[in-house]
Order: sequence, then C-alpha cells, then structure tokens
Amino acid sequence: MTTTTTATDVAGWVADFGARLFEQLEELGARLAENLSGDAPRRADLDIEERCRALLADPTTPIAGAGAVMAPGVLADAAYWLEWWTVESRGGAATIAKLAAETDPRAVGFRDYTELPWYTKPFETGGRHVTGPYVDYLCTDQYTLTFTQPLVARGTFAGVVGLDVLVAWFEEHLLDVMEGVERGCVLVNAAGRVVTSSDPAWVTGDLVRDLPLEAWRAGAADASPDWRATPCDTLPFVVLTPR
Repeated sequence: MTTTTTATDVAGWVADFGARLFEQLEELGARLAENLSGDAPRRADLDIEERCRALLADPTTPIAGAGAVMAPGVLADAAYWLEWWTVESRGGAATIAKLAAETDPRAVGFRDYTELPWYTKPFETGGRHVTGPYVDYLCTDQYTLTFTQPLVARGTFAGVVGLDVLVAWFEEHLLDVMEGVERGCVLVNAAGRVVTSSDPAWVTGDLVRDLPLEAWRAGAADASPDWRATPCDTLPFVVLTPR
C-alpha cells in the first residue's frame, strides 16, 4: 500500500538530501583551505585523497565522485589542476580510482574546466550550485548531479570542491516519496529540465517548457496556470504538481 505524500514532503526530502551533501563539502573545503594556507602551495599540499576515498567507500552515501578543482594560478607547480576520485561497482565490489584528466593547456586532450557550469556558477555567485541532470562524459558516463561550492583559501577564490551523485540512485530513492503524491509530480532544475518524475509522461532530461521560473524564484508559487510549484529550500530545484 502506497503512503500518501505531498509535494512538500518531496521538496523536504530533496532539501535534506542536498543539505547532507553540502555538509560533506563544507568539511572537505575547510580541510583543503587549511592545506592551502601557506605561501606558494603545491599539488602535494592538497592532501585530500584519504578523505575523498572515505566518502566514496561509505556504503551509507550515494556519492559517485568527489574532489577539488583548482582555480588557475593557485598552485605554484601547476597552472591548472584537479584531484577527483570516482567509484564503480563491478561484480558487487566497489572500485575507487583517481580520475586521469589532462591538465596541461597545451595538450590536445585538455578541456578548460573553468568554462563548465559546475565551476563557473560558484565562481560567479560565490555560492553553492547543483549542475544537472547531465551526462557526465568526463567522470561517470551516466546522468549525474554535481554539487559544488567555492573553495576559499587565504580570502581568495581558489577553485571548487564537489561531489557527484548518479541520477539513477537519486531517482530510485526519491520515487519512494514521489509515488505517494496524488496525480504525480515532477522535479525540475532551474532551467526546467526534469531530474526525476513519478508521471510517466516525463523522463529524466526532458524540458518542461514555458515555466515561469523567474517568478517562482521570486516566490510566486501560483504563477503558472498548469503547475503548482514547491521549492526545495535553497537548492535550484522545484517540485511541480499539475493543477
């Protein structure tokens, strides 16, 4: 028997989930800021591998990737640098590996991460950001949500710390709450892109068009004739229920 839930319950689940992840990022960022507090820090000073591996090895968390991406020029021995670990389940066993990313801007395979939204948004706003859902060809090759926030060291923006969560895990657990909402509901991001849905008419990645997103962000929950909107606290997500 399905338990009756509301859009507010769904939004609360999402907000609590995000809050727990950002607590992990606060801890990771604080540790990294301390490691970068000296003059002319180098790659060896980052020293976050143990913490990132612990996050990925914890069976109680859904984290599929963790690490830090440095702002250009922060490190004395690398113009660009990132340290990121991923986890994959193979045959029931979890394999944790460091991402092999090209960080030499002169190399053919280099990709300028300072142009990607999980980096640019925290840099531009000074706040937290959630990117996705998107297919993360760099790390997971699956639909992913990337949670990032600014890394501040010695009072200056020094990059971002982040965590990846697979949308498949997120959907599996959130649907337990969503399926109790009468007539179904849809979780969308700040661009109106579907994250997950209990309405079979909508699937991850679909775009719900003509949404009054700016009005909703301003607090006008009844701005749409078709949808009721319930925000997820400070996260850039909205729970939609049909009118």
